[in-house]
Amino acid sequence: MSPLRALLPLLLAGCAGDTADRPGFVDVEARDWGGDTGDGGTCDASGGRLHWVVDQVWFTRVEDGVSDGVDLDGDVSTAGGPGGCGVADAVAPDGTGGVDNAFGKLLPILETTEFVAAEELINSTIRSGELLLLAELTGVDSLASDGCVGMAMRRATGAPLLGTDGAFLPGQTLDLDPSFAAVELPAQALVGGSAEGRPFALDLPVQVLNAALEFELHDGALRLDIDESGDASGVFAGALDTAKLIEVAGEEGIDDSVVELLSSLLSGVADLAPDSEGQCQAISVSLSFTATPVYIYADAWEGQR
Repeated sequence: MSPLRALLPLLLAGCAGDTADRPGFVDVEARDWGGDTGDGGTCDASGGRLHWVVDQVWFTRVEDGVSDGVDLDGDVSTAGGPGGCGVADAVAPDGTGGVDNAFGKLLPILETTEFVAAEELINSTIRSGELLLLAELTGVDSLASDGCVGMAMRRATGAPLLGTDGAFLPGQTLDLDPSFAAVELPAQALVGGSAEGRPFALDLPVQVLNAALEFELHDGALRLDIDESGDASGVFAGALDTAKLIEVAGEEGIDDSVVELLSSLLSGVADLAPDSEGQCQAISVSLSFTATPVYIYADAWEGQR
């Protein structure tokens, strides 16, 4: 296995493990996320069930302090301030503060190494059908505005149909991966074609060449934005455990220069999960994506009931 390919799933989905055993990590089950629907967290099932297959993923950049993403820790951190271990948050394109994406600040440096090919390798895995993530909305009455929709992340199997330009063809039918445990999020409102669900903790198995790896994105959020054509885009974000990131990178044989670079940089930009001494044990990461509307075979739901 090439060193870079071993690193890709780690950076795509975070490090596996139980956050309860790690100082500073938020208990996502106990955290008050808001967004009460008033009906016990479920929506009217009479609405539509819609799916989009994630067709492209990239690490969200931070440019002049601006980044797409979400506020993961509920704090608008400033450089040297008390929150986020003194690491300044980014500002969203619409001017909203508190966007957590410290990993995005490392990208210009990491891309001077073999990491520069990371996104293309991830997207090659998507186009080959090895990594087909499905964003799902249920109980949908209107894609523009709906007071209550269900949200989930599933996984599909099979070889996707691609156009001559290599893009996913819309409207194709895929099958569900029965081995993948769906991530179902509390019900929420769809406002202006956008829905954001949390807590988002994705346990993601990935086959990379001859290695079967499994990783988890902790204490995260998933945002899905649907445009007028029915296509979708969005972000999924969360915490990467810095110690585990370095440990797994070393175990999988990542080039020494990359491991050394991560080791020297991560302590200065870690911004989540402070321990009892106030040292952050995790770094926030935001991944942007685009997604194509697809269908799922009707009999696939038999195994989901």
